[in-house]
Amino acid sequence: MKKIIISNPTDFEGEIGLIEQLLTDNSLVFHLRKPEKSSEELMAFLRQISPKFYRQIVLHSHHDLLKKYNLKGVHFTETIRQKLSNETLISTVKTLRKKGLTVSFSLHSLEAIEQLPCKADYVFLSPIFQSISKADYPSAFSVETLTHFFENRQSIVPVLALGGISNDNIGIIQAIGFQGYALMGSVWQVGQISNLSSKI
Repeated sequence: MKKIIISNPTDFEGEIGLIEQLLTDNSLVFHLRKPEKSSEELMAFLRQISPKFYRQIVLHSHHDLLKKYNLKGVHFTETIRQKLSNETLISTVKTLRKKGLTVSFSLHSLEAIEQLPCKADYVFLSPIFQSISKADYPSAFSVETLTHFFENRQSIVPVLALGGISNDNIGIIQAIGFQGYALMGSVWQVGQISNLSSKI
């Protein structure tokens, strides 16, 4: 199964070292999600990471930074996606993919997966389980609903589970039919950073 780690939304001491520790696994894809950072602040953050890891990093915001850094790809949040017409989105995605960049999306309904108007390397579907990082973000899908979807869906885009994913339920999402998963809260949870390597 494909495994992705999403950054903590806010900075913390020692974060860069931990990110680089994770990225020593060449198979790992790292999504850089810092929603409160300006373009300049995100650029400063990227400069702290060794360039040898850039091709494993996907940006969630300030996609224009791809012109300055040799990154892996871009991720479209639901907010960004909804601001674009289907025509603009299709054109933008085609341009990005021609440049060899990956393209992914955040989706929050099964219908959105089937109705995605353009190709994607993968999509996140959330929340699958009760969120670890957001106490008021419960699961939006039943196991039965998800299983039925994967058994009957028309789309072929890989779908990755997001929301409450941990070592305890990875077997469940694999049995349901997901092609992978994304981790966030279970990795950066306060008080458990020291056990980082054992969590992935």
